[in-house]
Amino acid sequence: MKSIFVSIASYRDNELDRTITDCIAKAAHPEGLTFGIHWQHDNHDFFEMLYDRKCKVIDTDYRRSRGACWARHETQKLYAGEDYVLQIDSHMRFAHGWDLICIDGIRHLQRRGNPKVIISNLMPSYNPDDDQNLPQRYMTYKLGPFNEAGSIQLKASIVSHPPRERFSPGYSISAAFLFSIGDLYRDVLIDPDLYFEGEEISYAVRAYTHGYDIYHCHYPIVYHYYLRKPDRKHWDDHGDWGDRSVTAKNRMRSLLMGTGEVPDLGPYGLGTQRSLKEYEHAAGVDFKNRTVRDADAPPPLPGRDGIRSKLSSSKIGTAQIDPFSYCNGRCWYCPVRYDPQPVDARRHMPIGLFEKIIADLCRERDDGGLVAPGFNFIYTAHYNEILLYRHLAEMFEVLRRYRLKSLVLTNGIALTKKKVDLITEYDDVIGGQVCINISAFERDRWIENTIGENDAKPASRHAAFHRTMGNIEYAAAKLGGVSIQLNEPDPQKADRQAGIARHMFPSVDVRTIRALSDRAGMLHDRGVLSNRNEIERKRFGKTAVVGCANTFAGIDGRHFGWLHVNALGNAILCCNDYCFDYAFGDLAGNSLREAWLSERHVEAIERSFREICTKCNMAVWE
Repeated sequence: MKSIFVSIASYRDNELDRTITDCIAKAAHPEGLTFGIHWQHDNHDFFEMLYDRKCKVIDTDYRRSRGACWARHETQKLYAGEDYVLQIDSHMRFAHGWDLICIDGIRHLQRRGNPKVIISNLMPSYNPDDDQNLPQRYMTYKLGPFNEAGSIQLKASIVSHPPRERFSPGYSISAAFLFSIGDLYRDVLIDPDLYFEGEEISYAVRAYTHGYDIYHCHYPIVYHYYLRKPDRKHWDDHGDWGDRSVTAKNRMRSLLMGTGEVPDLGPYGLGTQRSLKEYEHAAGVDFKNRTVRDADAPPPLPGRDGIRSKLSSSKIGTAQIDPFSYCNGRCWYCPVRYDPQPVDARRHMPIGLFEKIIADLCRERDDGGLVAPGFNFIYTAHYNEILLYRHLAEMFEVLRRYRLKSLVLTNGIALTKKKVDLITEYDDVIGGQVCINISAFERDRWIENTIGENDAKPASRHAAFHRTMGNIEYAAAKLGGVSIQLNEPDPQKADRQAGIARHMFPSVDVRTIRALSDRAGMLHDRGVLSNRNEIERKRFGKTAVVGCANTFAGIDGRHFGWLHVNALGNAILCCNDYCFDYAFGDLAGNSLREAWLSERHVEAIERSFREICTKCNMAVWE
């Protein structure tokens, strides 16, 4: 059971009692909760219940209060090493199982490569007089324009249908709902001298520069009481609030624009993992000129000059290296089933070449070059079964030597006891993170979906199924981070297979992926899967592809934020470039910098906007 520190700064709020009560009642594991309460009150606001529960209380007369950020800062001091932190207001309601939703969300997002993850967003409203009927509202988010005070805030829009993805990357937080790993409260201290304006954007920028990726959840987890008209606010009781606000805005200008009167913000300044410039580029924000790129507008990518400029200014945030190009599965949703890689491409990458590519990446990162400062994760999954790579142990050793992380994405067929034991030896690299990519757990359906009915004798196919299930069982018992990625677009089939999987492997995290890609038309052309309707909706009334929306955690699209390398050592456009039609550099003979900034790369991107990207559901059109 994981522990959660719940941080609440409460100012004369009669909803505090009910907020704590609901938080406990709706948690799947209330025994894992510890509350840190900064209770700013008068004699009429006394709540005995605070001392009857797992609450650490800072008891402050409201007349001595210095504002919300000061109160949150003091509450932060009560953190005692819990696994996770939840920062909320004292007027909230919760979805059932909110703690598991948040923890599962963090784990899901961490699999994208960065363990430093924050979930934070605005929330639907609730009515205290009718808090048993909480609305099931779905929300999308973007950064709003600069206001007169020089700050920007997160803006939310209610949508009628749930977005396909539960989470999306973002660049600001809501101080009223923030969930993260416990390290956040060690890494990013709340500035007690901020007041109200700029609190959220400044904390978001500081967290980002400390290496944290921010995500917004489109599905309701918590609810907020926004109106609170009869309740006293800090500025109602404190005539000096204006002076405090001036001080806070000055600190914010020092942090974000370098124009304030505070030369050294000490522990409340920027981090060193990423720069302010990187934040501005990723978020589309210019603090000095007070501009915000419209989230709905495509990024400007005019011609080759624009592409050259963007390649030189962007940072590689993710690397996907395919050291071995063969797969022993024939999954129905993968091009390998219908178009196996050419024989000359089915090879094991020499371990020396793998290490050269890794060394190039780390050198560019450490020297402040083409690679983002927080880069620390390598994907080794492409269209392959990585457990068949003959240099698997040596590959893990290279990653260990360069202090990089990875995970094992496998179909499970080759996940033998020997391979599981090897993975445990490299827990510092893999961290027990094994993801089983699969679509069925019934024998006949698994055979049909995974290896094909004609690829082996019946006895051999049956043996492969039972062997694979045994492999998963052994891995689940031996490793701490085993998950199942169930690929099935049909809701009924998905629910059935997920139910079977959870029954067979109760300790394994099962995630259902229903939004499968047709791989830029490769599967569409074979009548297997199609994203045509989605693509047509995106391109309606528009004429040209100008970019890629596959960003993950603030990375600037596949073209400018990812490095993809095939088993031949060729840098290629992206994972949908299955036939290597857009290869732009031989990393065996060239440095990463030479390949990345080459004219061949510029030409490949420009050509892709007219060709492969027009068939991809992640394309950005204008």
